[in-house]
Amino acid sequence: MVKKGSKAVKVIAYIIIIFIAAFLVYSYFAYKHSLGEGENFIVCDNTNNCIVALHMHSEVEIKVCSEEIKLPLEAGDKTATHTHKERNLLHFEERLRYDNATQTILETEPITLKTFFNYQDVNIIFNSTCIADKCNGDLCNGNLGTLKFSVNEMPNNEFESYVWKDGDKINIIFE
Repeated sequence: MVKKGSKAVKVIAYIIIIFIAAFLVYSYFAYKHSLGEGENFIVCDNTNNCIVALHMHSEVEIKVCSEEIKLPLEAGDKTATHTHKERNLLHFEERLRYDNATQTILETEPITLKTFFNYQDVNIIFNSTCIADKCNGDLCNGNLGTLKFSVNEMPNNEFESYVWKDGDKINIIFE
């Protein structure tokens, strides 16, 4: 004998399960979407002195003679470019002086690659001719190697002076 109330309880239970599942799916995608967006905003005073509050991420691939170099975790100056728990992902979350008229950041040193690579926790040599322990002309897989630097698949000659931006895909390759 089936009780009339047990069907209603089952229907309510299924509805609750569907709502919980829908909420979890929505939460997952909302969280994933929020990771890809910078959270930048500009604040100016009445004399037009401005700051930009930046929250940026950039992927970095470093290969030396076909071997991948991993950036250290939780390394770098927390008021400049640094890493967190994600491998080879640069992170910056701080305020910098900003010119609202020209829409340019005035204080770029904290977001240069030089500042990050020279920080004591990172301490990887990187300049226009060297990465890690290899410099242009050194042997690499039996050949004379050269350093190549690109941003978003476009060759770039700024190397350590490069001021990285949110969403950049930086490649440093010695081959």
